[in-house]
Amino acid sequence: MARRIYYFRILKRMITNRFLLLISCFSVLILWTQTVNRENSITEEAIENVARDVRYANVYRKPNRQTKDLKYILLWTPQDYSPFYFLGNGQRAFLKNNCSVVNCYVTSNKSFFGGDTTRFDAIAFNGRNLRFTRRSQLPKKRSPHQKYIFFNLESADNYPVCHSMFDGFFNWTATYKLDSDIPYPYIIIKDRNGNPVGPKLNIKWAANMTKVDKRFSIQLTSKKKAAAWFVSACSDKSGRREFVTNLQSELASYGLTVDVFGACGTMQCPIEKKSECDSMLERHYYFYLSLENSFAEDYVSEKLLTALQHDTVPIVYGGADYSRFLPPGSYLDARKHSPEDLAAEMFHLMTSPEEYSQFFKWRQHYTYHDATATDNVCAVCEALNNKVMMETKTSYSEFRKWWNPLYEERCWWLEDLDRLWS
Repeated sequence: MARRIYYFRILKRMITNRFLLLISCFSVLILWTQTVNRENSITEEAIENVARDVRYANVYRKPNRQTKDLKYILLWTPQDYSPFYFLGNGQRAFLKNNCSVVNCYVTSNKSFFGGDTTRFDAIAFNGRNLRFTRRSQLPKKRSPHQKYIFFNLESADNYPVCHSMFDGFFNWTATYKLDSDIPYPYIIIKDRNGNPVGPKLNIKWAANMTKVDKRFSIQLTSKKKAAAWFVSACSDKSGRREFVTNLQSELASYGLTVDVFGACGTMQCPIEKKSECDSMLERHYYFYLSLENSFAEDYVSEKLLTALQHDTVPIVYGGADYSRFLPPGSYLDARKHSPEDLAAEMFHLMTSPEEYSQFFKWRQHYTYHDATATDNVCAVCEALNNKVMMETKTSYSEFRKWWNPLYEERCWWLEDLDRLWS
């Protein structure tokens, strides 16, 4: 009997130990599963944040491989205005564009660091949203390591910066002006190897450009119409509508017209049919009117691309020095011709196929691209990774004058606004 009790106690102890061991193993399994799930969750979130770009899946498969040297950018003004919506959220835009550096992180969340905005490497301000900004709506503190960056793709003539509090406020600029710290033009010019070459303040164009090939010259002879203008907004400060009216009047003596599509004309070319409209332009028209709505230094919008990418000669009308954007002999500058002389030149070129074709010699040497959502985005991250730029202390003491030398004429309303706020 005593022996039976002894064996029973031993068996009971073994069962208890096995049970405890089983429970321990089960607990470890649960903890391991939770850890794996948590790591998988982090990985899935990271991959999702880079728009499921398979090129970077290996980087984000393990959380400990994520970069520690992120450059944080806070969008201070609303994100739903150009060019901020091109910057996207997180790292997505830099990864999507296969930028040379991708360690920049974009957010519009001012509480990202618990409300401490001095921890951001850069704070970005969109000039088109600053007109009615009060001092109390700007950051309360700033850190010496930070860069306050002024962005703007809109004409300085339409969007002057008026308040004196912005003199000495910005460290960097990212605008269409070619002397910006981060040039942010609408277009980028590349050589035939794909290397960016312009636009630039002192660009050197290829000398002795080769003539266009015979096949392309013959293709151009199928054109039958003089000029087209696609326009969505009729209001302007540049007087472009009056210019078009005068040009139409002069062309009429040659039996030619300017076909105006959109809100300011009698013809329609809706945005949903853009590809068809561009194809029509390429086949039928000799010239395209690339007319800006206001005059400002270096302000050359995407309107120029419409002509260059669709085999028409641009007739430009703006405040820029177009030699920074276009090779000589590739365009007509309306501001350097009277409407009468311009109409005569257009008619001459339309009746001189060989001479007209030479306006396209640049095609053998350069390509033109929209830079707003690609190259410019990469340039922002490259600047934040430029050690010299980051360590150099800079500010624009006369920022308003740099942005628009005529700001005092354009800011007549500021005195009334100050009186309203006081």
